[in-house]
Amino acid sequence: MKKKTIMKLLKYLYWGISWGCTFFVLTCLIGYFLGGRAYLDPIVNQFPRHAAGSIIVGIACGSTSIVYTLEKLSHGLQIVIHFTVGMGIYFLTAFYLEWIPGQLSWNLVSFVVIGILSFVAIWTAFYLYNKNEAKKWNQRLKEMEQEEKS
Repeated sequence: MKKKTIMKLLKYLYWGISWGCTFFVLTCLIGYFLGGRAYLDPIVNQFPRHAAGSIIVGIACGSTSIVYTLEKLSHGLQIVIHFTVGMGIYFLTAFYLEWIPGQLSWNLVSFVVIGILSFVAIWTAFYLYNKNEAKKWNQRLKEMEQEEKS
C-alpha cells in the first residue's frame, strides 16, 4: 500500500475517532441536562464499554466516508456503502450496549428513526459544507486563471 493511501486512511480513522468521542460527550451532556445524574449513572458504571462503543461507531461512520474518494464508484453507491456500514455498526453497537432497547416497542422504533435522521442530518451538513468549500476553491481557481490571462 502506498504511503499516501496509508496517510489518508489514518486521517479518516483519526476523524472518525474524534467525531465518535465528540458525540459521546455531547450526548452525555445533553442527557445530563435533560435527565440529571440518573442519566449518567449507567454510563459512568460502564464507562470503558460506552467510550469504546462510541469510538467504534465513530470509526464506522467517519472512516467509511473514505468511499467518497473512490472515483470508480457512483455517488449513489458511495452513499449506500457509507450509510449501510455506518448505520449497521451503530445499531449493532447500540443494541449490544443497550443504548437502544432490545424489545420491540415504540421506543425501539423511535430510537431507530432518530438514529437514521441523525445520520442523514450529519451527512447533509458535511455534504453542504464540502460543496460550499468546493465552490470557493473553484471560484478562486477561476480568479487565478483570469489573473494569469491579464
